[in-house]
Amino acid sequence: MAFKTCAFTKRWLVVAVIVMCLCTGYYCQCTGGTDCTSCTSACTGCGNCPNAQTCTNSGNCVNAQTCTTSTNCNRAVTCTSSTNCYTATTCTDSTNCYAATTCTNSTGCPG
Repeated sequence: MAFKTCAFTKRWLVVAVIVMCLCTGYYCQCTGGTDCTSCTSACTGCGNCPNAQTCTNSGNCVNAQTCTTSTNCNRAVTCTSSTNCYTATTCTDSTNCYAATTCTNSTGCPG
């Protein structure tokens, strides 16, 4: 009986590894949740998305290139209704847009 349990566990382990590889290979997209650190493509409605390229209604989007209604968009190129868009070149309704060349209703814009 112990052997069957072991085989069952091995099957689930193999399935879990395959799912992880597929997710990593295709750049995960996450919707909802408090911790979306594994998402590398897009986060929507997540509390913590430090690795996503695109954030929508999410938090801690420190590496996102595009932020919409999100927070801590430190490296974003485009920010819309987001906060801490330090390096964004385009800011709309956002905060701390220190490097923006196009600024609309935002704070921290140069000039």
